[in-house]
Amino acid sequence: MITLIITSPTETAVYENALSVSLPAFFGRMQILPGHAESFISLKKGDIVVKQSNSSEDKIIQIAGGECHIKGDRAAVIL
Repeated sequence: MITLIITSPTETAVYENALSVSLPAFFGRMQILPGHAESFISLKKGDIVVKQSNSSEDKIIQIAGGECHIKGDRAAVIL
């Protein structure tokens, strides 16, 4: 499972036990699965889609851009 942390100047949100996370990377969509290689990604305006294990509906978060660091089963997005 993946833990996604999204930090903005006003708040921090944590999404635990995600099956996958889809990001609006600068050169196209990027999907993160458990065990993903360590990466640092520039994000553009678009939607982060979180597929959670405890819900049948995906969580969609709109962003205007930012950065993402992936290490182990943890993804940290800074807006």
